[in-house]
Amino acid sequence: MYEQYFQDIIGHGAIKERLIRLLEKDRLPHAMIFAGPSGVGKTMMAFAVASALAGRRVFAGQDMKGDGPFAADGDEAYYVAPQGAMLKVDQFRQLQSRLILQGRVGCMRVCIIDHVETMNAEFANRMLKILEEPPQGVCFILVTDQPSLLLPTIVSRCAEIAFEPVGDAELTEGLLRLRGGRPADYEQAVAWGGGIVQSVLAHLDGGGGEEAARALEFLRIAATHRCPYAKWLSVCADMTETETIETLRWAGMFLRDMAVLRSGAEPSLLRLKRHTEDMMKLMTYWTDEAIFAMLRAFDEGMEAAGRHVNTRLVWDYVCIQCIQAKGGI
Repeated sequence: MYEQYFQDIIGHGAIKERLIRLLEKDRLPHAMIFAGPSGVGKTMMAFAVASALAGRRVFAGQDMKGDGPFAADGDEAYYVAPQGAMLKVDQFRQLQSRLILQGRVGCMRVCIIDHVETMNAEFANRMLKILEEPPQGVCFILVTDQPSLLLPTIVSRCAEIAFEPVGDAELTEGLLRLRGGRPADYEQAVAWGGGIVQSVLAHLDGGGGEEAARALEFLRIAATHRCPYAKWLSVCADMTETETIETLRWAGMFLRDMAVLRSGAEPSLLRLKRHTEDMMKLMTYWTDEAIFAMLRAFDEGMEAAGRHVNTRLVWDYVCIQCIQAKGGI
C-alpha cells in the first residue's frame, strides 16, 4: 500500500522498510529528525512519508529549490526551507497559521522543515514549544546535514533516523530500477559520486564535474605553486558556500585515493579511476602523514562552511593547513 510512494528513492532500503512498518502499524512518531550528509536523499524520503500519509504524491512537479521559503500542498503537506541563510520566525508563524486551521478529516498533516540547523533563536523556541505540545494529527520531519547543531531539547523530543552514503551495489540497483540499462552504464558515475545520490545523478546528467575539476586544481596548486596561498585565494574569491563544501569534499576523495595508491592496494579499489595518472603525479609531493593532516583540514573546512563561516576564512584556514602539512610556514 505504502511502497509505491518510496519507489523513486535510491538506496536506504532499511530506512524505507522501517518507515513503511511504522506507517502500516499507525505508529509513526509525531516528530522525526532525518540526519545525514547533503545529497543522500533525506528530503525525498520526507516527501515520500508525507505522500504516504496524504494518500497521494505531494509536491509532485514542484521545484522545491526555488526562492519560496514556504510551500503548501493542500492541507496535508507543508515545506519550510531557509530564507537566505537561515530559518526565520516569520516562516514559523506562517506555518502555525496553517496548522491552526482544521485539516481534512482523518488525514495526517506533515510539516517538513529543511536545513533545520539554520533556525534562529526565536524559531527554535517556537519549535521546541510545539514539539512539547504537538497538535493532534500533525507530524514534523526535521531535515538536517548537521544534527550536532540542534538544541538537545529539540533532539530529545524527536525520533532520529540516520542516513548514510549509499553503497555502490544499492546505488547501482536503484539506477537500474529507475533508468534501466546495464550495470556498466553506471560504474563511473557511482564511483564518482562517493555514495552521494545527488552527485551520481548530476554526473549522469552531464554535470557534477566542475567541483571535482576545481578540487584537482586546488591540489595541483597546493603541491606545485611557489605561492599556493595567494594563487588559490585569487581562484576561490567568488566561490559560494556550496561550491566550497563540494570542492573540499572532492579534494578529500582524491586524497583518499592517493592514500590507497601509496598503500600498494589494488587499483580496483580506487573511486576516481579516471584520474589515476593525475593522482600518481600529485601524491609524490606529500607524505602519508601530510595526506591525513590535509584530510582533517578538509573535514574541518566543510564543517565551518556548513556553519556559514565566511568562505574566504574557510579557505584561509585550509590553505595554511595544507602548506604546513607539506612542510612550509
